[in-house]
Amino acid sequence: MPKPDSAFAALCSLLGCFAVASTAWAEELPNLRQGLWEFERSAAGQKMHTTQCTSPSQDMKRQNEMIEKRGGCKMSPLKHSGNTFTFSADCTLSAPQGPVSFRSTSVMTVESDSAYKIEVTTSDAKGPTGKELLTARRIGDCAK
Repeated sequence: MPKPDSAFAALCSLLGCFAVASTAWAEELPNLRQGLWEFERSAAGQKMHTTQCTSPSQDMKRQNEMIEKRGGCKMSPLKHSGNTFTFSADCTLSAPQGPVSFRSTSVMTVESDSAYKIEVTTSDAKGPTGKELLTARRIGDCAK
């Protein structure tokens, strides 16, 4: 199998990070508060910081639906223990060198309705290809 390029690796990472809440899981996930959220993301030695007004629970649900419909991914059943949620996405994407398959495994730890983190490991048939950490914290209300 071909080794993923950096754009593909970034896509794999993004899929893992946001592929959280399918419709079937919506009732099992915590209800994260809408508001102004700060996101810190580190992957492949790079860090990214963003702030946005959002409803993380709704965003996760929409993103997951898109990944399943358009991204060629199949989500595993959600495993929930205490404040930890674990899930995987098995994906096959078309690439110029042929189809590329990978698995993205995410572990979401919820501190409260205003803070969580997601640790993502992406792997292909040869083993792990990437790790990512997303830390999210609600920092206030949205501007009116």
